[in-house]
Amino acid sequence: MKIVKIGCCLALAMGLCACSSSEPAKEQEVEKKESKTYESILQEYSDKIIEMTPGLVEDYNNEYPALNGDITEMAKLSNDKITELAEVSTEGIEEMASLMFDQGDEYEVYEEWAGKLQDVYMEYAQQITDAYMASAS
Repeated sequence: MKIVKIGCCLALAMGLCACSSSEPAKEQEVEKKESKTYESILQEYSDKIIEMTPGLVEDYNNEYPALNGDITEMAKLSNDKITELAEVSTEGIEEMASLMFDQGDEYEVYEEWAGKLQDVYMEYAQQITDAYMASAS
């Protein structure tokens, strides 16, 4: 009996989803895109980098002892953690590039804001490099 009730609930939920219009979602997406600015993108992706970094440093510090002092593997581990931050930075820079094209902005405007995000990335990537250097000495 429970299975029948669950099945009915699922069927009802799927039916409601199928009947709902996708127009409001599209409108929200357009509004969200229009409300984006270089500054808001910089803030969003800087926050992501800042939030991720302590965990990546902690992960590095927890994982490197298993490498038994193999400097090459420790460097690879460090680079893997830094790459995770780089991916976030790249996403933000790509979003800024899209904004530049959408708004018809000059390249210099994009370049200035992308540089600011790159600076945040470099500052926080350095924390992972510092953890590597401390473990390698």
